[in-house]
Amino acid sequence: MNKKILVVMSSESVLPLQGGQTHATGFYLNEFGVPAHRLVQEGYELIIATPRGNRPPLDQVSDAANFFKDEAEYGQIKAFVEQTLSGPILKLSDAAAHLDDYAAVFLPGGHAPMIELMRDPDLGRVLAHFHAQSLPTALICHAPVALLAAQKDAAAYQEALQNGATPSAQDFLYGGYKATVFSTPEEKDAESGFDAPMLYYPEDALTAAGMTIQNGAKWSSNVMRDRELITGQNPMSDEEFVTVFLTALQESPVAAQA
Repeated sequence: MNKKILVVMSSESVLPLQGGQTHATGFYLNEFGVPAHRLVQEGYELIIATPRGNRPPLDQVSDAANFFKDEAEYGQIKAFVEQTLSGPILKLSDAAAHLDDYAAVFLPGGHAPMIELMRDPDLGRVLAHFHAQSLPTALICHAPVALLAAQKDAAAYQEALQNGATPSAQDFLYGGYKATVFSTPEEKDAESGFDAPMLYYPEDALTAAGMTIQNGAKWSSNVMRDRELITGQNPMSDEEFVTVFLTALQESPVAAQA
């Protein structure tokens, strides 16, 4: 049984906002650490890749105990993440050349996937592989927006969103899929602490591409599974998300889900 999981994370740490403002971001500690720790406990090997092959930046807002069950879990996961990210980090293009090595792909959240991953052609190839093979494709919080890389011209789609237009996706692999993503009400809560409004919201971006977004209540765990695709809504979804992910990993290939 293949026990390697490709973990794709953003290389970037600066999210563009309206009016030329920016917001410091990165990956969310619990959204990577909690699922990753559980996967390792279950015997899976994690291979980390970023577009530039650099260590993915941490969103400092997420480095807090309130995203965890208690201080003990916070300390345990933080130490695990530090150890994991101190190891080798592949360039995403190199990982994309050897996709048969992996049983699944996992993308943690934080705003960072909205910067470059959603237009990255290497990620598009990664997603197309796991989609074609019906292998688990798991994304949490903001990361589902990176699914938009799996279309004909993802860069143009992102540019249209950033310019305030409502774009049309071309040959989008996940059109018609059900998913969840960090909701617009949650985003507006988060945005209240930014220096300027966001250029667009992930929920709108995925809906415009033809996905059916089924979000739950604000700041409550919500996980969706549709065929090979597993998505979690927010940081509070981390444990439920990895439980569903592990179930999918035990199926080969992933069973079709209505």
